[in-house]
Amino acid sequence: MKHQHLLCIPLLSAAIAASSLASAASAPLCVAPAGENGCHSSIQSAIDAAVAGTVIDVYPGRYHEVAAARTVVVLGGSHQFGLFIDKSDVTIQGVDAAGRRIADWSKVQALITTDATNAFGPSAIFVQGDHVTLSGLGIGSNAGGLNKTIEVIGDNFALERSDVTDLQGSIYINDFRFDATQNTSHVRSYRIEGNNFRDGVSVDVASGAGVSGPASGRLIVGNTFVNSKAFPSISFNGAGTGIKWFTHPVGGATIDGNIFINTFASDDTSELMRAGHIQARGVYERSQLDWSGILASNTFNQAYATGPRPPEMLREFAYSMHDASACAGSGVCTFSAGRIGASLDGELAIALAGDATIGRVGSMATRLYDTY
Repeated sequence: MKHQHLLCIPLLSAAIAASSLASAASAPLCVAPAGENGCHSSIQSAIDAAVAGTVIDVYPGRYHEVAAARTVVVLGGSHQFGLFIDKSDVTIQGVDAAGRRIADWSKVQALITTDATNAFGPSAIFVQGDHVTLSGLGIGSNAGGLNKTIEVIGDNFALERSDVTDLQGSIYINDFRFDATQNTSHVRSYRIEGNNFRDGVSVDVASGAGVSGPASGRLIVGNTFVNSKAFPSISFNGAGTGIKWFTHPVGGATIDGNIFINTFASDDTSELMRAGHIQARGVYERSQLDWSGILASNTFNQAYATGPRPPEMLREFAYSMHDASACAGSGVCTFSAGRIGASLDGELAIALAGDATIGRVGSMATRLYDTY
């Protein structure tokens, strides 16, 4: 009997040790501006200490973040980002002074600025891990230049209840690990929910993201977009545009319950053609963008859809973009696009004989404007 008990003791000890390790593995971490109360003084330091399952509480304050000498999958090399999130299954959430999770973007108390200088277009926050959530944060400008506020190459990313003030920045969802041979995505799902995007901040889905997996797993819901610029607030960017870095097709998403305010005005016809709320260009999965549902289930200051049978059948139109750094050959990219526009003048620029335009103002029912 003693011998049996002696055998059980180390097994019990091992079980207790394993339980303790599991508990430690998911222990929460915290960040405070001066490292008060045993917290990390920078968000990146907490990320580097995190393991799968970690929740990082970010207390009120201002955080200027730099993540130098980081390696990106596929690309390799050494790059400087503002934040580099290569851990999977990690949540970084803003909290108030009492440690309560921020539940509304208008109440964020932690503001993040960055200094990213990576050569492939500054990515202030680079998300490489899968199942990463950013919640209840203020996300400001990048000292190293304007480009991608958050670049995501991980699956099942979520941005929620945050205030993004990096004017004309982008939530850029891209798929570095797209399998072109099997035509399958690594980035199959994402959720952008309940955020406030200041003037010109856009959500851009590109090159391989969402080709695999149901559109119901890709959500852009309950956000507010304010835009006075000549580009859409949401854009899906597939291959076939001539733009060097859009090398694969893209899937669509569920777009519901958002508020879109677009005030762009111009006498330039080419800019009016481009301007709008939601656009898809190049090779994309048309069945995964329900234009009729999008027009009906979101609120717009004004929105228009033109085509042979709008909004179910939209007019896809060609336009050109002049950019020597983005377009090969002559420096001009020409491609087709479909979109929900933001002005009647923009519809006049794309309509063909037999087309009709329908529109929506605020939450009013869809109504007919013109036939051409």
